[in-house]
Amino acid sequence: MKKLSLALIFMNIFLLLGCGGGSDSSKSKRYARTPKKVLSEAEKAKYITPTIYHVADYSSLNVSQCSEKTEISLRKSKDNFVKVPVCRKAFKGCALQGSCYIQVDGQKTMINYHKKVNGVVQFMLVDRSVCKHGLGDSSDKKQSFKTMCLDPFYSVAADTDIYPLGAVVYIPAVRGASLPDGSVHDGYFVVRDTGGGIDGRGRFDFFTGDVGLNASNPFSNLGLGGESNFDYFIVSGSEAQSVRERRAFPLLK
Repeated sequence: MKKLSLALIFMNIFLLLGCGGGSDSSKSKRYARTPKKVLSEAEKAKYITPTIYHVADYSSLNVSQCSEKTEISLRKSKDNFVKVPVCRKAFKGCALQGSCYIQVDGQKTMINYHKKVNGVVQFMLVDRSVCKHGLGDSSDKKQSFKTMCLDPFYSVAADTDIYPLGAVVYIPAVRGASLPDGSVHDGYFVVRDTGGGIDGRGRFDFFTGDVGLNASNPFSNLGLGGESNFDYFIVSGSEAQSVRERRAFPLLK
């Protein structure tokens, strides 16, 4: 996914304040929070610089009651684009987070950032029978996938020049964390996405699906929203392959 280049403005502000954030037109990312600490290059090889992103829900917004309105260019099929009226707040949030819910033909519908053409941001419908929680980035410089599903609490966005799609990261501090579905996290994550503000070693954006930044989000409680820096290890070989198979990468289990 990608997001509006307008977010570059915010990136510059965050950098001036000692925080990271932003985007460009070639990568996909969104920010729920920003890192609180800027690490040295040596520290980045040992500790993560985390943020969290999720699927924003704007389906309950009544467009007729919004003070500011706009339209989303929505790709329903290969050559079929329609204009969907939305509140400007929803447009900005969808572009920032990359995945969101809006009302389409009276139905709560998940859409994903598609691309920007001649200055117009385009979104696409998500086939939730394949990728229930949204779409990640399907290609990097060395490989491409037909479909890349985001995997809540187990996928991260990273700098794919350093960590290619499918790379496996182990974070001991997350092992044993209780997840909303009652399961316990094993500490392993798979890179399934990337982003304009996701640059450098140890920079990971953690996807939490429909769970936003609130008390029910275990990753927020752990400090993965930018408050803390934890040890991390890049896993390779048969161990990494085992993790990918458990998570049914690049699809979902």
